[in-house]
Amino acid sequence: MSDRPFPIDPLPRRSLWAVLAAAAAIGLALRIAAAQGDYWLDEAWSLLFAREARSPGDVFFAINHDNNHFLNTLWLQLVGWGGSPLLGRALSIACGTAGVVVAGLIGARRGLRGAALAASLFAVSPILVTYGSEARGYAPMLLALLCAIRIVDRELFGVPVRHAPLLLGIATLAGMLAHASMLFGVAALSGWVAIEQGRRLGHAAGALATLRLMGRAVAAVLAVLLIVAAGAAASPEGFRMGSLAPFDWPAFVDALDHMLAFTIGWPLLVGPWLIFFLFLPLGLRRAPLLSERAPFHLLAILGLPLLVAILEPGNSAFPRYYLLSAVALLLLLAELAAVRGRAARLLFGAVMIGSLILDGHIIANLRGDPGLAIEVMSQRAPDGGAVMLQAERDGPVLEAAASRRAYPLILTNDCAEARFYYIADNGTQPFPLAALRCGAAFQPIAGRDLDGLSSQAWQLYERVDR
Repeated sequence: MSDRPFPIDPLPRRSLWAVLAAAAAIGLALRIAAAQGDYWLDEAWSLLFAREARSPGDVFFAINHDNNHFLNTLWLQLVGWGGSPLLGRALSIACGTAGVVVAGLIGARRGLRGAALAASLFAVSPILVTYGSEARGYAPMLLALLCAIRIVDRELFGVPVRHAPLLLGIATLAGMLAHASMLFGVAALSGWVAIEQGRRLGHAAGALATLRLMGRAVAAVLAVLLIVAAGAAASPEGFRMGSLAPFDWPAFVDALDHMLAFTIGWPLLVGPWLIFFLFLPLGLRRAPLLSERAPFHLLAILGLPLLVAILEPGNSAFPRYYLLSAVALLLLLAELAAVRGRAARLLFGAVMIGSLILDGHIIANLRGDPGLAIEVMSQRAPDGGAVMLQAERDGPVLEAAASRRAYPLILTNDCAEARFYYIADNGTQPFPLAALRCGAAFQPIAGRDLDGLSSQAWQLYERVDR
């Protein structure tokens, strides 16, 4: 433990909690607004898995799919097929809002201003609004990660938390059950503890101190990985992946660019220059006031992308792969604005304004809201409609939206039966002005464009000769 005082305790408690409550209220409002509309592709598949799982045990041992985020699937089991998407997203909304408060408590070591700045950034950051308003496991994982960061931060530089190793183990277990990317956070925190304890105690004693603090967290990571491995071993199909894209350098850089743009609220043209923000932790060597968390920031913000670049794993071309980097970067920006000069506060203001602009886009787009397709079909075919899909993967999206409206939707491959045709993609190519299937012509009648980190562009066509 450091001999420097931990300044959370001297803060006026009423003022601190008033600031955190205000930021949480803003974050909650943004997440509820962004959580409207029907389930998009990944959410719909999670809902389908929840419906097919006969018991909570099946969630852990029978699904065996990378889109099965345990805690989220269990929650969707409770909500049920045909339930409100807003209720299905409630777990993420609650965890995302709670994360705003925990981030403020982490920032409170820099005083009331630090608490307000950190909580405000976490309330409005578009990447956190996105994943804090959809029915997946990222928001619960991020809440667990923030709790773990706060525990380690206090253990190293403040008033230690009672039973810190046990609480870290519990937080890690919850985070891993939410999403396995929690292991990135545990690795960065373990490295931070090892560096700091090694500096204070020497290599051998520092390693033992690190093991005492982080041992239960590491055990929790291994326990969940063993659960996943056991389920895969018991399944004839093994562990299934929705898709497995090989590592690609342009896609990797694009993922980092979009992660950074949606973390700091950059609403203009995204470009490789944004990667500059990954190197911010290197400047902490010249900032003694910010040096305490420097190892964590370096490992989390720069270390994770560098590790991916070295190992070149598949499926690493998604911005959500680097949520650890996003969280650490927001904490660092809040610290910079709290202790540095006018330039840092101007940067904070730009981040807040840009974030709110992007939040507006996210709320307007609602992940492409596929429910609109069902509404258009029900207007044109009130007694039920048969629709062909370009890709079979889109079936659960339309089925979930139709089930909520009790609309008799028929998914078919029979051209003679189909009245509608549905195409969805990642928005990189324009949709055709007309679609030809089995000699029949289909004209577009509804559609949505891609805007944000979690959505699909889609186009609904209707048969011309009907």
